[in-house]
Amino acid sequence: MNKMSMEEAIIQVFKNKPDNEFSNKEIYSGIENYYELTDFQKQPDPLHGQQRYKHEIRSILVRLEKQGIIKQLERNKRKLA
Repeated sequence: MNKMSMEEAIIQVFKNKPDNEFSNKEIYSGIENYYELTDFQKQPDPLHGQQRYKHEIRSILVRLEKQGIIKQLERNKRKLA
């Protein structure tokens, strides 16, 4: 299924509903339509306590914000820029 990178899958979530504001939770579940998580990504990270993919997604979101592709509206709300 991984025809897209995780970053491409995240961008696709935003592009499907360009006027929507997305919470992290909505992004976590939305990428599953475009990106198949590995067993390793689903495991809890020993440092952060959350599943590894959630940390990976948040890291990508910060990078996309810096690139001007998305913008953060609140702590847990983002939308396409």
